[in-house]
Amino acid sequence: MLSGFGEVIFYTEHFKKVEKTGELNWYAFRMRGRSPREAQQLAAREGFDTYYALRKFLKNDSYETSAEEAFDEKALMPTVIFVRCTVEFALRMRNNYVMWPFCLPGSRTVCPISQREMEIFRATVESGCRNLEVIDLELVVGDKVRVLDGMFKGQEGHIVKIRGDKRFVVTIPGVVALATIYIPRHLLTPA
Repeated sequence: MLSGFGEVIFYTEHFKKVEKTGELNWYAFRMRGRSPREAQQLAAREGFDTYYALRKFLKNDSYETSAEEAFDEKALMPTVIFVRCTVEFALRMRNNYVMWPFCLPGSRTVCPISQREMEIFRATVESGCRNLEVIDLELVVGDKVRVLDGMFKGQEGHIVKIRGDKRFVVTIPGVVALATIYIPRHLLTPA
């Protein structure tokens, strides 16, 4: 939900215009069910890569359990899949029953996601951080920062206050915001 003209301008300027036919970009798609199998097969038939965000969680912390058995995977966003495809494919999927693309708020314009944003998002999801949480996009305001050290070294995001704690947030505007752990101020620098 947009609350003012500033956000409309941000979204409009953020999403680059895709003009080259056949150019591959990442797009976020909502899926009909909670299983990515159908969406992955649909994209694979066209020769496109997919990414379904899974995070590891500890299911058994016993010393007698092997590392493979101690962890399991859970979908971070069960009804969202990312596909590296052409704009033509994304537009064709707007009326598909298996998956349909996220669009610019208030329009039917599909939103490409830059390779850099996907790399940051994937690195954050795959980091092993146990406190990873999908948050409301409305909370993502503030200065953009880069992490200098630790498990998120080199990542760019925003610092926001969630339930009284300052948290590092990685966003794909219009799609998702991920809140990670608290990161001390001395490990952050303006991006």
